[in-house]
Amino acid sequence: MKQIWIIGLFSVLLFASACGNQQETGDRPEKITDEPLMQQEEEQDTTLQDVEEVSIRAIGGEELESMTFDQDTIEVKAGSHVRLAFTNEGKDPKMIYNIVFTKEGYSTQVARKGSEAGASGNYLPDSTLMLAASPLALPGQTVTMEFTAPDKIGVYEFVNTYPSETPLMKGKLIIR
Repeated sequence: MKQIWIIGLFSVLLFASACGNQQETGDRPEKITDEPLMQQEEEQDTTLQDVEEVSIRAIGGEELESMTFDQDTIEVKAGSHVRLAFTNEGKDPKMIYNIVFTKEGYSTQVARKGSEAGASGNYLPDSTLMLAASPLALPGQTVTMEFTAPDKIGVYEFVNTYPSETPLMKGKLIIR
């Protein structure tokens, strides 16, 4: 009889211990209902920016001196998010280009400083005159970049900063 009493007491303690652990871990729901789960509506994120998709190409073919951008003007909205695809259609292995956006009137200075920065600096100047820059594109390669357009309406510039005989590789970025 004493053994039955001890086994019974042990069983009750074991059951109570098991139930106590389940409540502590939070494995059981607090309330069980038959109602279907409803998806909560999320508030729309009003911080999303306009996205402007832009494509530009380095064209001209066979000779370094003939290379240029396929457009001399790019227009985007002030403060918009710009997603730019830059394609280098050059043929010669020396035809390596990028596109760098600068404050108005400073593209020549930024191109010169980019040349001075050299390969270790990816031909990009350490300058506040530079607004955004693409990676270098080898012949036949397309690179992408994203940046936020300036909030201030105006005219900015873009230029290739890789050293080459391409004085034609520049243009205007118009912020409207």
